[in-house]
Amino acid sequence: MISIVYFVLFLILLFICFIVLLKALDILYLKSFFKTITCLLIVFFAVVFPFLGTYCIAKVLSHEEVISFFEVTYLGQKISTFFQFYFIPLFLIFTIISMMVMGYIVLGKLQKQSTKPFLIPDGPNVRNDNLNIEENGFKIRPLTKHDQEDLLKWLTDEKVLEYHDGRDMKYDIELIQKQYYNQKNIARYILEKDNESIGYLQYYPLTKKELSKYDFGIDAVVYGIDYFIGLPKYFRKHYDIQFMIMIRDYFLSHNIELLVVDPLIENRRDITCFEKCGFEIYRILPHHRFHEGVYHDCYLMVCTRDKLHAPVEVRKKKKTSSKKKINKERDK
Repeated sequence: MISIVYFVLFLILLFICFIVLLKALDILYLKSFFKTITCLLIVFFAVVFPFLGTYCIAKVLSHEEVISFFEVTYLGQKISTFFQFYFIPLFLIFTIISMMVMGYIVLGKLQKQSTKPFLIPDGPNVRNDNLNIEENGFKIRPLTKHDQEDLLKWLTDEKVLEYHDGRDMKYDIELIQKQYYNQKNIARYILEKDNESIGYLQYYPLTKKELSKYDFGIDAVVYGIDYFIGLPKYFRKHYDIQFMIMIRDYFLSHNIELLVVDPLIENRRDITCFEKCGFEIYRILPHHRFHEGVYHDCYLMVCTRDKLHAPVEVRKKKKTSSKKKINKERDK
């Protein structure tokens, strides 16, 4: 009877370790040195843990029938020897690294930020053209250190945060530097109207993992775009449409195949802006973004080269068909 109980316990531990292995393989895919070492340690302990866990429980409860398996059989002797000489130092290393990883995960959760890709071997480096696009008083220029105060002013305004990162975000100058002045694979720009800084824009290449996930093809050149207008008095001026048309026309005429954006489904203001700039709904992304304490569904919207230099008036006729596509996606 005891043997059956321990066998069931062993199977439970084995199932838990199988789940851990799946997560470890996901970490290994990122191919960074730190995460690869962590993954290998997880794989190693996931393999031996069901045996060692069963053995330790038998030792604590003094069940000789189970203990004898480890002390008499060949497999048990090898596991017992390993446990005595090698397990504890490796376990300490594993624990320290695991705590560090969990710390990074917890900090990431507390920031409530959607992360963008680092310089990952499976994707291209961002093309940093140091853009200075100017048209009819509208200008897109590179972000500089002198823009920190403007970013802090914009990102402490609840009217801006309502549409951008969420009103529960508490920005200070240190968080601004961490989020907007780092080495992530993102190109960052300031939006100006008549020489006044009024917003922020960034773009980044999709990785091969993302290209495959969204069925674009791993060799496609696809860029994502994020932006926000930082001064509420300009929200209804439609300046965002002009800026998006400028960046759209530049990229689609410079070897970019697709542009993508991912607005919250309930953010009709941004969705309308993107539709007027030639973006169309491609699919729904369920629970895609953490915003104000809740995971929200988003639309993945795409813009192709046939929209290059197309005026806004031409695309107004497509509003009805776009609404039909929204309803069709929701029905799915």
